[in-house]
Amino acid sequence: MDRGRSALKNKGVSVVQLKCPAIFPKIILLLILLSLSACAGVQKPLVGIVPGREVETLQSSIAISIKSGEHGSSGRGYLIFKYPDRFHLAVLSPFGPTVLDLYSDGEKLACLVPSRQTAYVGLISELPEKGGFKTFGLLKWVVARTPPHDASAGASELVTPAGERISYDKFGLIKRKVSPDGAEVDFAQYRTVNGIAFPDSMEIRDGNGGSVRIVFDEPEINTPLDETVLTPRLEGLSVLPLSEFKGM
Repeated sequence: MDRGRSALKNKGVSVVQLKCPAIFPKIILLLILLSLSACAGVQKPLVGIVPGREVETLQSSIAISIKSGEHGSSGRGYLIFKYPDRFHLAVLSPFGPTVLDLYSDGEKLACLVPSRQTAYVGLISELPEKGGFKTFGLLKWVVARTPPHDASAGASELVTPAGERISYDKFGLIKRKVSPDGAEVDFAQYRTVNGIAFPDSMEIRDGNGGSVRIVFDEPEINTPLDETVLTPRLEGLSVLPLSEFKGM
């Protein structure tokens, strides 16, 4: 290398030696990581989709975040669903025990808090406005079937006769639904599960400052489901009106 520089100098060529500060490799590494992160957030076309196949049952471990105004909480749990409107959502403590069991069946809702040996039972409409749990009442709307969409149409928006707005990405996958009342749900990063396009996460906003974000972990779709997991067991619990539910 030194002989090469000397040769260039002998030919009258000015040589400037550049030194790479130690921080440069770190900056380059950061840029690479950011570019990979950006690529990970881009939806890719899916393969293996079976036309006409729909979600009938779902079982999945989840990460869940609940917000109401400036207050929020998060944890892990699992979600079990049977079409059209039966849910069992369990929120676990960091150490494993269940801190909340939520059962939905049509317009009926039961919130079980094991630590209090108490169940709050009533209609979804009776949930208190504060606490972010009102958002759970939107689950039935979130999973409601949508009109067929031609994927070849690319990114587009559909307004249903009921006034619901549905946005599709360029692959024909639902990105967002907006209800006439202002509730919203965003779906992100679809994958193929048992022939069905299914999102890795969804975020529901009730339009009043409450939101719930659910991230799915290895969801199982349309596998056999034991009906008993969708029915709350109230034996030995104090049963109170749902309107008195204040959270976990």
